[in-house]
Amino acid sequence: MDGLKFTFQKGGVLYARFNKLSAKTKKSILDILPCETVISHTRWCGREIYANIETKNRPPKENQTTTVSKFDMTYWRDWDLDSEDIAAQSGAISLFYGSELLRFHNGLLHVNVIGRVDIEQEQQLEEIGLRIWQEGFEKVTVEYHNF
Repeated sequence: MDGLKFTFQKGGVLYARFNKLSAKTKKSILDILPCETVISHTRWCGREIYANIETKNRPPKENQTTTVSKFDMTYWRDWDLDSEDIAAQSGAISLFYGSELLRFHNGLLHVNVIGRVDIEQEQQLEEIGLRIWQEGFEKVTVEYHNF
């Protein structure tokens, strides 16, 4: 089993395992790792922290939903952009520390569910999520991890 390791600048490490339902999205993410980016807290979708990334190609819609569960790891991009320019490559990896119906100013938001944070990390996931909510953003390193 494989997944991602998130190392947070202000402390803490989270591990998330990939599912088998989003192979193309997984490949697009793995092609850019390791990477350092900034992780923020959403203001639209509730208990979600997200890190913007730029992939080398546009992952397709895979295993999509508008409702996520606690521990879900998702990938989002603007699915309406069809061009090959860099804006179409921009997306985000999100970790959820609560169940949410995903929506923003244009309505429902669709994401690819690509994996899950290990359930044993529930307390740490909540602590990191609340810290980022209260303190703003922080740097995070995202790496491939083999379990």
